[in-house]
Amino acid sequence: MNWELIATGFYLGRFRYAPGTVGTLLGVPLAYLFGFKWWLVLLVGVFLYFLGVKSAEYMMELTREEDPEGVVIDEIVGYFFAFLFLEPTLKALLLAFVLFRLLDILKPFPINLFERMPKGHGVMADDVVAGLLTGFILYLII
Repeated sequence: MNWELIATGFYLGRFRYAPGTVGTLLGVPLAYLFGFKWWLVLLVGVFLYFLGVKSAEYMMELTREEDPEGVVIDEIVGYFFAFLFLEPTLKALLLAFVLFRLLDILKPFPINLFERMPKGHGVMADDVVAGLLTGFILYLII
């Protein structure tokens, strides 16, 4: 399996400027395809989470970095998890994108606590929590 391809979101993580934001774009079609059923988001999301952990750990070993810059599978999966709470309407897709990126960049409490998890879980979990928080906030306001 090509772990680098997965970790970098089909190499979107290699984008020179704002690779996390560019990588998150890959989550948009995923949310649209699977987001109409919460159980599909959960099933696909959990599968992608563990795929992300494995690919992130591969990249961590390859680069010798704790959170390699080109890894964007965490952004893709985190954004996707927002749709446990939301239907993937155009409005929700756009608002979730903006709010998720804001939360992912700022990493407010409790999101920042999840970065401390070991290995690939530390790369993935904070973004999943940011995605879940995004979905919950937007569920309350739209």
